[in-house]
Amino acid sequence: MEQTLLVIKGAYVRLVKILTKEKNDLEFIIRQAKASIEFIDSCLLGCESAEPYRKTMMELSSIYRDINKPRVGLSDYFIWHDNYDKRIVANNELDEIKDILLKEFKRDI
Repeated sequence: MEQTLLVIKGAYVRLVKILTKEKNDLEFIIRQAKASIEFIDSCLLGCESAEPYRKTMMELSSIYRDINKPRVGLSDYFIWHDNYDKRIVANNELDEIKDILLKEFKRDI
């Protein structure tokens, strides 16, 4: 249980770092990622049984679905840089984060 939460938290921490560098209108996704981090931190402090963990995962899954809406969400977002090499590196990291989150939440979506 704890390992799953740590993986998700790590992905969201990286995502916030990447998206705050961008100048696009990404505040909704950033706020939701930060809220997810807070849910995880709270659960890590007090999840001694399966029920709080289950509730936390349900909330995290709901947030994940909200930030992945087609055409306006994270699933369709990519980073644009004029420099091709920078663009590839940035989007590879973003895709890695998306893959981690999808793997953790695919059973819930």
